[in-house]
Amino acid sequence: MILLLACLSLLIGPGELGTLKDGPSVGYAAVFGLGALPFGFTAGPRYVPKWKKQACEIPASQHPNSHYVCDEAGEVKCLPGWTGDLCDVPICRKGCDPLQGYCRRPSECRCKLGFYGELCDKCVALPGCQHGSCNVSFECSCDPGWKGMFCSEPICASDCLPSQGYCEKPGECRCRLGWQGPRCKQCAVLPGCVHGSCQGPLECRCEPGWTGLLCQTPICSQGCSREHGNCRRPGTCRCRVGWTGPNCTECVSYPGCVHGSCKKPWDCRCEPGWAGDLCNEKLTYCDEHSGICRNNATCISMTKEDGNYRCICPIGYMGRQCQIKTMVPSTELQPPVPAQNETETNVQMILLKPEVNGNSQVSDEKDKNSLKDEEQTAEPLGPIVITDPPSTVDPAATVGKWPTEPPTESPVTERDDENET
Repeated sequence: MILLLACLSLLIGPGELGTLKDGPSVGYAAVFGLGALPFGFTAGPRYVPKWKKQACEIPASQHPNSHYVCDEAGEVKCLPGWTGDLCDVPICRKGCDPLQGYCRRPSECRCKLGFYGELCDKCVALPGCQHGSCNVSFECSCDPGWKGMFCSEPICASDCLPSQGYCEKPGECRCRLGWQGPRCKQCAVLPGCVHGSCQGPLECRCEPGWTGLLCQTPICSQGCSREHGNCRRPGTCRCRVGWTGPNCTECVSYPGCVHGSCKKPWDCRCEPGWAGDLCNEKLTYCDEHSGICRNNATCISMTKEDGNYRCICPIGYMGRQCQIKTMVPSTELQPPVPAQNETETNVQMILLKPEVNGNSQVSDEKDKNSLKDEEQTAEPLGPIVITDPPSTVDPAATVGKWPTEPPTESPVTERDDENET
Protein backbone atom coordinates (compact mmCIF):
# COMPACT_ATOMS: atom_id res chain seq x y z
CA MET A 1 0.00 0.00 0.00
CA ILE A 2 2.83 2.35 0.81
CA LEU A 3 4.37 1.53 -2.50
CA LEU A 4 1.10 2.34 -4.24
CA LEU A 5 0.90 5.76 -2.58
CA ALA A 6 4.43 6.52 -3.51
CA CYS A 7 3.68 5.71 -7.13
CA LEU A 8 0.57 7.92 -7.14
CA SER A 9 2.54 10.76 -5.60
CA LEU A 10 5.14 10.50 -8.31
CA LEU A 11 2.52 10.43 -11.11
CA ILE A 12 0.13 13.10 -9.82
CA GLY A 13 2.23 15.16 -7.57
CA PRO A 14 2.18 15.63 -3.86
CA GLY A 15 0.22 18.88 -4.02
CA GLU A 16 -2.65 17.46 -6.05
CA LEU A 17 -3.34 14.42 -3.96
CA GLY A 18 -5.48 16.37 -1.49
CA THR A 19 -8.19 18.05 -3.59
CA LEU A 20 -10.82 20.43 -2.26
CA LYS A 21 -13.57 18.80 -0.36
CA ASP A 22 -16.02 21.41 -1.78
CA GLY A 23 -15.04 20.74 -5.41
CA PRO A 24 -16.81 18.50 -7.91
CA SER A 25 -14.11 15.80 -7.67
CA VAL A 26 -13.41 13.66 -4.63
CA GLY A 27 -10.08 12.90 -3.16
CA TYR A 28 -8.10 9.79 -3.81
CA ALA A 29 -8.69 8.74 -0.24
CA ALA A 30 -12.38 8.52 -0.93
CA VAL A 31 -11.79 6.69 -4.21
CA PHE A 32 -9.49 4.15 -2.84
CA GLY A 33 -11.10 3.90 0.56
CA LEU A 34 -8.13 5.37 2.31
CA GLY A 35 -10.27 7.32 4.69
CA ALA A 36 -10.29 4.36 6.96
CA LEU A 37 -6.52 4.17 7.26
CA PRO A 38 -5.23 3.59 10.74
CA PHE A 39 -4.01 6.56 12.75
CA GLY A 40 -0.46 7.31 11.81
CA PHE A 41 -1.04 7.13 8.12
CA THR A 42 -1.73 10.79 7.12
CA ALA A 43 -2.48 12.24 3.69
CA GLY A 44 -0.14 15.15 4.10
CA PRO A 45 -0.90 18.86 4.75
CA ARG A 46 -4.48 20.15 4.01
CA TYR A 47 -4.80 22.17 0.72
CA VAL A 48 -6.20 25.70 1.04
CA PRO A 49 -7.04 27.67 -2.18
CA LYS A 50 -5.01 30.71 -2.83
CA TRP A 51 -8.01 33.13 -2.89
CA LYS A 52 -8.98 31.94 0.58
CA LYS A 53 -5.51 32.47 1.89
CA GLN A 54 -5.47 35.99 0.42
CA ALA A 55 -8.96 36.75 1.75
CA CYS A 56 -7.93 35.93 5.27
CA GLU A 57 -4.36 37.32 5.12
CA ILE A 58 -5.67 40.89 5.39
CA PRO A 59 -7.80 41.72 8.41
CA ALA A 60 -11.50 42.18 7.78
CA SER A 61 -11.34 45.73 9.12
CA GLN A 62 -9.40 46.71 6.05
CA HIS A 63 -12.31 45.46 3.84
CA PRO A 64 -15.34 47.58 4.87
CA ASN A 65 -17.45 46.23 1.98
CA SER A 66 -16.72 42.60 2.67
CA HIS A 67 -19.48 40.36 3.91
CA TYR A 68 -17.42 37.63 5.63
CA VAL A 69 -15.14 36.90 8.55
CA CYS A 70 -12.24 34.47 8.94
CA ASP A 71 -12.15 31.97 11.77
CA GLU A 72 -9.02 30.77 13.61
CA ALA A 73 -8.45 28.06 11.06
CA GLY A 74 -8.46 30.63 8.20
CA GLU A 75 -11.87 29.64 6.90
CA VAL A 76 -14.18 32.25 5.30
CA LYS A 77 -17.48 32.59 7.16
CA CYS A 78 -20.27 34.63 5.40
CA LEU A 79 -22.31 37.14 7.31
CA PRO A 80 -26.09 36.54 7.59
CA GLY A 81 -27.87 37.23 4.31
CA TRP A 82 -24.86 36.60 2.08
CA THR A 83 -23.53 33.62 0.23
CA GLY A 84 -20.94 32.71 -2.38
CA ASP A 85 -17.23 31.98 -2.31
CA LEU A 86 -16.43 35.49 -1.12
CA CYS A 87 -19.86 36.12 0.37
CA ASP A 88 -20.70 38.67 -2.34
CA VAL A 89 -24.06 37.17 -3.36
CA PRO A 90 -27.05 38.49 -1.35
CA ILE A 91 -29.77 36.11 -0.32
CA CYS A 92 -33.09 37.49 -1.72
CA ARG A 93 -36.40 37.56 0.04
CA LYS A 94 -37.95 34.19 0.63
CA GLY A 95 -40.25 33.33 -2.26
CA CYS A 96 -38.79 35.88 -4.67
CA ASP A 97 -39.10 34.46 -8.18
CA PRO A 98 -35.60 33.42 -9.21
CA LEU A 99 -36.29 34.10 -12.91
CA GLN A 100 -38.36 37.26 -12.68
CA GLY A 101 -36.73 38.87 -9.65
CA TYR A 102 -33.31 39.67 -8.22
CA CYS A 103 -31.75 41.50 -5.28
CA ARG A 104 -28.73 43.61 -4.43
CA ARG A 105 -29.15 43.41 -0.67
CA PRO A 106 -30.32 40.61 1.57
CA SER A 107 -34.09 40.09 1.96
CA GLU A 108 -34.75 42.23 -1.09
CA CYS A 109 -36.75 41.34 -4.21
CA ARG A 110 -36.35 43.57 -7.24
CA CYS A 111 -38.43 42.83 -10.33
CA LYS A 112 -37.05 42.52 -13.82
CA LEU A 113 -38.57 44.47 -16.72
CA GLY A 114 -42.10 43.26 -17.37
CA PHE A 115 -42.87 41.99 -13.86
CA TYR A 116 -44.05 43.49 -10.58
CA GLY A 117 -45.29 42.53 -7.12
CA GLU A 118 -43.60 41.82 -3.77
CA LEU A 119 -42.25 38.54 -5.09
CA CYS A 120 -42.13 39.64 -8.77
CA ASP A 121 -44.67 36.96 -9.59
CA LYS A 122 -47.01 39.25 -11.56
CA CYS A 123 -46.52 40.18 -15.22
CA VAL A 124 -46.93 43.67 -16.65
CA ALA A 125 -49.57 43.85 -19.41
CA LEU A 126 -49.06 45.72 -22.70
CA PRO A 127 -49.09 49.50 -22.07
CA GLY A 128 -52.55 50.79 -23.02
CA CYS A 129 -54.32 47.49 -22.43
CA GLN A 130 -57.76 48.48 -21.07
CA HIS A 131 -59.87 45.37 -20.65
CA GLY A 132 -57.30 42.56 -20.62
CA SER A 133 -54.62 40.74 -18.63
CA CYS A 134 -51.32 38.92 -19.27
CA ASN A 135 -49.71 35.55 -18.78
CA VAL A 136 -46.33 36.77 -19.91
CA SER A 137 -44.91 40.26 -19.81
CA PHE A 138 -46.24 42.85 -22.26
CA GLU A 139 -49.20 40.72 -23.28
CA CYS A 140 -52.86 41.92 -23.59
CA SER A 141 -55.22 38.97 -23.39
CA CYS A 142 -58.75 40.43 -23.69
CA ASP A 143 -61.50 39.85 -21.16
CA PRO A 144 -64.79 38.31 -22.43
CA GLY A 145 -66.74 40.82 -24.56
CA TRP A 146 -63.74 42.88 -25.68
CA LYS A 147 -61.45 42.81 -28.68
CA GLY A 148 -58.67 44.74 -30.34
CA MET A 149 -54.95 45.13 -29.78
CA PHE A 150 -55.55 46.96 -26.51
CA CYS A 151 -58.86 45.22 -25.70
CA SER A 152 -60.65 48.57 -26.05
CA GLU A 153 -63.31 47.60 -28.62
CA PRO A 154 -66.52 46.15 -27.19
CA ILE A 155 -68.18 43.23 -28.95
CA CYS A 156 -71.74 44.38 -29.79
CA ALA A 157 -74.85 42.20 -29.90
CA SER A 158 -74.72 39.52 -32.55
CA ASP A 159 -77.63 40.95 -34.60
CA CYS A 160 -76.46 44.58 -34.36
CA LEU A 161 -75.44 45.71 -37.86
CA PRO A 162 -72.18 47.69 -37.75
CA SER A 163 -73.39 50.10 -40.46
CA GLN A 164 -76.52 51.00 -38.47
CA GLY A 165 -75.50 50.52 -34.84
CA TYR A 166 -72.57 50.54 -32.43
CA CYS A 167 -71.94 49.79 -28.76
CA GLU A 168 -69.98 51.22 -25.84
CA LYS A 169 -70.07 48.07 -23.74
CA PRO A 170 -70.37 44.39 -24.67
CA GLY A 171 -73.76 43.07 -25.74
CA GLU A 172 -75.52 46.40 -26.41
CA CYS A 173 -76.59 48.08 -29.69
CA ARG A 174 -76.81 51.88 -29.94
CA CYS A 175 -78.27 53.33 -33.14
CA ARG A 176 -76.38 55.57 -35.51
CA LEU A 177 -77.89 58.76 -36.96
CA GLY A 178 -80.86 57.88 -39.17
CA TRP A 179 -81.72 54.55 -37.52
CA GLN A 180 -83.85 53.46 -34.60
CA GLY A 181 -85.35 50.41 -32.93
CA PRO A 182 -84.05 47.82 -30.44
CA ARG A 183 -81.51 46.52 -32.99
CA CYS A 184 -81.31 49.70 -35.15
CA LYS A 185 -83.10 48.10 -38.11
CA GLN A 186 -85.78 50.80 -38.57
CA CYS A 187 -85.13 54.05 -40.43
CA ALA A 188 -85.56 57.37 -38.63
CA VAL A 189 -87.25 60.37 -40.32
CA LEU A 190 -85.53 63.69 -40.83
CA PRO A 191 -85.47 65.62 -37.52
CA GLY A 192 -88.45 67.99 -37.47
CA CYS A 193 -90.52 65.99 -39.96
CA VAL A 194 -94.15 66.61 -38.92
CA HIS A 195 -96.44 64.67 -41.26
CA GLY A 196 -94.08 62.32 -43.07
CA SER A 197 -92.45 58.90 -43.03
CA CYS A 198 -89.25 57.31 -44.32
CA GLN A 199 -88.02 54.39 -46.36
CA GLY A 200 -84.36 55.25 -45.81
CA PRO A 201 -82.40 57.11 -43.15
CA LEU A 202 -83.24 60.80 -42.64
CA GLU A 203 -86.09 60.92 -45.17
CA CYS A 204 -89.35 62.87 -44.89
CA ARG A 205 -91.94 61.58 -47.35
CA CYS A 206 -95.11 63.59 -46.92
CA GLU A 207 -98.46 62.03 -46.16
CA PRO A 208 -101.40 62.85 -48.50
CA GLY A 209 -102.52 66.44 -48.06
CA TRP A 210 -99.20 67.80 -46.81
CA THR A 211 -96.18 69.39 -48.48
CA GLY A 212 -92.97 71.22 -47.64
CA LEU A 213 -89.46 70.18 -46.65
CA LEU A 214 -90.69 68.90 -43.29
CA CYS A 215 -94.24 68.11 -44.47
CA GLN A 216 -95.53 70.89 -42.27
CA THR A 217 -97.61 72.82 -44.85
CA PRO A 218 -101.20 71.60 -45.51
CA ILE A 219 -102.54 71.53 -49.07
CA CYS A 220 -105.66 73.71 -49.12
CA SER A 221 -108.84 72.92 -51.06
CA GLN A 222 -108.76 73.27 -54.82
CA GLY A 223 -109.38 76.86 -55.95
CA CYS A 224 -108.53 78.43 -52.59
CA SER A 225 -106.96 81.84 -53.20
CA ARG A 226 -103.27 81.91 -52.34
CA GLU A 227 -103.39 85.65 -51.72
CA HIS A 228 -106.54 85.87 -49.63
CA GLY A 229 -106.82 82.43 -48.05
CA ASN A 230 -104.89 79.74 -46.20
CA CYS A 231 -105.56 76.56 -44.28
CA ARG A 232 -104.49 74.67 -41.20
CA ARG A 233 -105.81 71.30 -42.33
CA PRO A 234 -105.67 69.70 -45.75
CA GLY A 235 -108.70 70.27 -47.99
CA THR A 236 -109.92 73.43 -46.24
CA CYS A 237 -109.83 77.14 -47.09
CA ARG A 238 -109.66 79.73 -44.35
CA CYS A 239 -110.10 83.35 -45.46
CA ARG A 240 -107.93 86.21 -44.36
CA VAL A 241 -109.46 89.32 -42.78
CA GLY A 242 -111.51 91.25 -45.32
CA TRP A 243 -112.29 88.29 -47.62
CA THR A 244 -115.06 85.72 -47.75
CA GLY A 245 -116.53 83.05 -49.96
CA PRO A 246 -115.78 79.33 -50.45
CA ASN A 247 -112.44 80.18 -52.08
CA CYS A 248 -111.86 83.53 -50.32
CA THR A 249 -112.22 85.48 -53.56
CA GLU A 250 -115.04 87.79 -52.44
CA CYS A 251 -114.26 90.99 -50.59
CA VAL A 252 -116.13 92.04 -47.46
CA SER A 253 -117.98 95.36 -47.76
CA TYR A 254 -117.82 98.03 -45.10
CA PRO A 255 -119.97 97.02 -42.11
CA GLY A 256 -123.44 98.53 -42.51
CA CYS A 257 -123.19 99.04 -46.28
CA VAL A 258 -126.82 98.70 -47.47
CA HIS A 259 -127.00 99.18 -51.23
CA GLY A 260 -123.38 98.92 -52.22
CA SER A 261 -120.62 96.51 -53.16
CA CYS A 262 -116.83 96.35 -52.97
CA LYS A 263 -113.80 95.67 -55.10
CA LYS A 264 -111.43 95.50 -52.14
CA PRO A 265 -112.10 94.93 -48.44
CA TRP A 266 -114.10 97.53 -46.52
CA ASP A 267 -115.35 99.29 -49.68
CA CYS A 268 -118.93 100.54 -50.05
CA ARG A 269 -119.52 101.45 -53.69
CA CYS A 270 -123.15 102.49 -54.09
CA GLU A 271 -125.51 100.98 -56.63
CA PRO A 272 -127.25 103.34 -59.11
CA GLY A 273 -129.84 105.41 -57.34
CA TRP A 274 -128.19 105.29 -53.92
CA ALA A 275 -125.69 107.53 -52.15
CA GLY A 276 -124.14 108.11 -48.75
CA ASP A 277 -121.27 106.54 -46.87
CA LEU A 278 -123.34 103.42 -46.32
CA CYS A 279 -125.32 103.69 -49.60
CA ASN A 280 -128.53 104.09 -47.63
CA GLU A 281 -129.71 107.40 -49.13
CA LYS A 282 -132.00 106.92 -52.13
CA LEU A 283 -131.59 109.45 -54.97
CA THR A 284 -135.02 110.57 -56.24
CA TYR A 285 -134.29 113.84 -58.06
CA CYS A 286 -134.94 112.40 -61.53
CA ASP A 287 -138.19 110.82 -60.32
CA GLU A 288 -139.36 114.12 -58.93
CA HIS A 289 -138.26 116.08 -62.05
CA SER A 290 -139.22 113.76 -64.88
CA GLY A 291 -138.76 116.16 -67.80
CA ILE A 292 -135.54 117.81 -66.84
CA CYS A 293 -133.47 115.94 -69.48
CA ARG A 294 -134.42 116.74 -73.10
CA ASN A 295 -134.23 114.84 -76.37
CA ASN A 296 -134.70 111.39 -74.86
CA ALA A 297 -131.67 111.77 -72.66
CA THR A 298 -131.21 109.50 -69.65
CA CYS A 299 -131.46 111.17 -66.26
CA ILE A 300 -129.34 109.98 -63.41
CA SER A 301 -130.07 111.22 -59.92
CA MET A 302 -127.07 112.46 -57.96
CA THR A 303 -126.35 114.04 -54.62
CA LYS A 304 -126.84 117.71 -53.99
CA GLU A 305 -123.10 118.25 -53.86
CA ASP A 306 -122.77 116.76 -57.36
CA GLY A 307 -125.59 118.89 -58.86
CA ASN A 308 -128.66 116.73 -58.07
CA TYR A 309 -128.77 115.13 -61.53
CA ARG A 310 -126.88 114.32 -64.69
CA CYS A 311 -128.13 113.83 -68.20
CA ILE A 312 -126.61 111.30 -70.55
CA CYS A 313 -127.17 112.73 -73.99
CA PRO A 314 -127.85 110.73 -77.15
CA ILE A 315 -125.66 111.19 -80.22
CA GLY A 316 -126.08 114.63 -81.70
CA TYR A 317 -126.96 116.50 -78.50
CA MET A 318 -125.04 118.11 -75.71
CA GLY A 319 -125.51 120.43 -72.76
CA ARG A 320 -126.50 119.92 -69.19
CA GLN A 321 -130.03 119.04 -70.26
CA CYS A 322 -129.03 117.73 -73.72
CA GLN A 323 -130.83 120.64 -75.24
CA ILE A 324 -128.13 121.67 -77.73
CA LYS A 325 -127.92 119.93 -81.08
CA THR A 326 -124.40 119.38 -82.31
CA MET A 327 -122.87 118.97 -85.76
CA VAL A 328 -122.07 115.44 -86.75
CA PRO A 329 -118.49 115.42 -88.08
CA SER A 330 -117.88 114.18 -91.61
CA THR A 331 -116.36 110.75 -92.11
CA GLU A 332 -114.18 111.98 -94.96
CA LEU A 333 -110.93 113.77 -94.31
CA GLN A 334 -111.18 117.30 -95.79
CA PRO A 335 -108.88 120.32 -95.57
CA PRO A 336 -110.06 123.23 -93.44
CA VAL A 337 -112.09 125.93 -95.25
CA PRO A 338 -112.72 129.56 -94.29
CA ALA A 339 -115.59 130.10 -91.91
CA GLN A 340 -118.93 131.06 -93.57
CA ASN A 341 -121.97 132.73 -92.16
CA GLU A 342 -123.78 129.46 -91.74
CA THR A 343 -120.98 127.81 -89.86
CA GLU A 344 -120.43 130.88 -87.76
CA THR A 345 -124.04 130.92 -86.72
CA ASN A 346 -123.85 127.18 -85.94
CA VAL A 347 -120.73 127.68 -83.84
CA GLN A 348 -122.32 130.55 -82.04
CA MET A 349 -125.40 128.46 -81.51
CA ILE A 350 -123.30 125.65 -80.02
CA LEU A 351 -121.44 127.96 -77.69
CA LEU A 352 -124.63 129.47 -76.28
CA LYS A 353 -125.21 128.39 -72.70
CA PRO A 354 -128.41 129.24 -70.85
CA GLU A 355 -128.07 130.85 -67.48
CA VAL A 356 -131.69 131.39 -66.40
CA ASN A 357 -134.47 128.85 -66.65
CA GLY A 358 -136.84 131.22 -68.42
CA ASN A 359 -134.27 132.37 -70.95
CA SER A 360 -133.16 128.80 -71.56
CA GLN A 361 -136.64 127.76 -72.56
CA VAL A 362 -136.96 130.62 -75.03
CA SER A 363 -133.56 129.88 -76.52
CA ASP A 364 -134.44 126.21 -76.75
CA GLU A 365 -137.52 126.95 -78.81
CA LYS A 366 -135.50 129.17 -81.16
CA ASP A 367 -132.91 126.48 -81.50
CA LYS A 368 -135.53 123.92 -82.41
CA ASN A 369 -137.03 126.18 -85.09
CA SER A 370 -133.62 126.94 -86.59
CA LEU A 371 -132.44 123.37 -86.56
CA LYS A 372 -135.58 121.97 -88.20
CA ASP A 373 -134.48 123.46 -91.52
CA GLU A 374 -131.21 121.53 -91.40
CA GLU A 375 -131.20 117.92 -92.25
CA GLN A 376 -128.92 115.43 -90.72
CA THR A 377 -127.62 113.52 -93.69
CA ALA A 378 -124.29 112.20 -92.45
CA GLU A 379 -124.00 109.05 -90.37
CA PRO A 380 -122.17 109.03 -87.05
CA LEU A 381 -118.40 108.94 -87.38
CA GLY A 382 -117.10 105.40 -86.91
CA PRO A 383 -113.75 104.39 -85.52
CA ILE A 384 -110.76 105.51 -87.55
CA VAL A 385 -107.97 102.97 -87.88
CA ILE A 386 -104.47 104.34 -88.41
CA THR A 387 -102.42 102.04 -90.58
CA ASP A 388 -99.43 104.30 -91.26
CA PRO A 389 -96.43 103.93 -88.98
CA PRO A 390 -95.91 106.67 -86.39
CA SER A 391 -93.92 109.65 -87.62
CA THR A 392 -90.67 110.67 -86.02
CA VAL A 393 -91.10 114.34 -86.98
CA ASP A 394 -91.64 116.80 -84.15
CA PRO A 395 -95.40 117.49 -83.93
CA ALA A 396 -94.81 121.17 -83.12
CA ALA A 397 -93.19 121.70 -86.51
CA THR A 398 -96.24 120.44 -88.43
CA VAL A 399 -99.08 122.10 -86.52
CA GLY A 400 -101.78 123.31 -88.96
CA LYS A 401 -100.11 121.66 -91.96
CA TRP A 402 -100.97 118.64 -94.00
CA PRO A 403 -98.73 115.72 -93.29
CA THR A 404 -96.03 115.23 -95.86
CA GLU A 405 -95.24 111.90 -97.37
CA PRO A 406 -91.92 110.40 -96.34
CA PRO A 407 -89.31 110.35 -99.11
CA THR A 408 -88.98 107.07 -100.85
CA GLU A 409 -85.60 105.44 -100.67
CA SER A 410 -83.99 104.09 -103.78
CA PRO A 411 -82.92 100.46 -103.98
CA VAL A 412 -79.33 101.56 -104.20
CA THR A 413 -79.54 103.18 -100.76
CA GLU A 414 -80.96 100.00 -99.27
CA ARG A 415 -78.11 97.98 -100.73
CA ASP A 416 -75.61 100.45 -99.29
CA ASP A 417 -77.22 100.14 -95.88
CA GLU A 418 -77.07 96.38 -96.06
CA ASN A 419 -73.43 96.51 -97.03
CA GLU A 420 -72.68 98.83 -94.12
CA THR A 421 -74.28 96.50 -91.66
